[in-house]
Amino acid sequence: MDAPTALLDPMAAGLAAVLDAGDRLTRALAMTELELSAGLDRLVGEARGAPLELTTRAWTGGPLDRLVIASIRVGGALRSATLIGLPRAASRVPILGVDLIALGGGLSLAAIDLAAIDDAAWEAGARPLLDACHAAIAGQVVARRWPSFAAEVFSPRAVIVGARPGHEHAVLAAAAALVDGYAALAAAADGGRAPEAEAAARRRRLAWQAAERRNRREHDALSRLFGGEPAARYLTYLFGQDEEDADA
Repeated sequence: MDAPTALLDPMAAGLAAVLDAGDRLTRALAMTELELSAGLDRLVGEARGAPLELTTRAWTGGPLDRLVIASIRVGGALRSATLIGLPRAASRVPILGVDLIALGGGLSLAAIDLAAIDDAAWEAGARPLLDACHAAIAGQVVARRWPSFAAEVFSPRAVIVGARPGHEHAVLAAAAALVDGYAALAAAADGGRAPEAEAAARRRRLAWQAAERRNRREHDALSRLFGGEPAARYLTYLFGQDEEDADA
């Protein structure tokens, strides 16, 4: 996004910076883009008379079984960014979850987390990134209530907040910085684990996916915007079992 556009629409500029960090992640891990079927790559809807477009891309490679990057535009303006990184069970990389929602104008929700599939690796690599994110946004956010589905699978340092008016840029910049930190963490990840450790990591990742499938708030919100059947199909792709686990 060029400088004049960023000045006219700082929210879109901040969200675009997070999406750019996601693109850097795909390059750092030399990931391969996946082809999505129609109805997954693009959903269209309407809110308050304005057209909405949900665009989604996905990649695989390195320690990540799948990385999904999605965005919503309202009347052509970028108003939401989502990144989901599902690690391979053999890796020690945490689950990446970033959900940034500004459909009503302000940044009403910033949910940012690195959920552990390996506790020791999370303490060494993910906790410092989340601590830095909390420090960067301190005093600039309002805490949001943790959804019930998240209690058992999100990390204890998950960020679930709304930005105070005028402080949206700081929150979005912190999210982009965390994604860049995650890229470095994932690029340095080693593979090869004992079978029991790999099985435990797989169970934790599946528990995270199952918990996300119970997120009725997200299901209902997407259904209102894009219709019930398209929303259900989309969320099944995001959080359903993937080939790695189906074949396990």
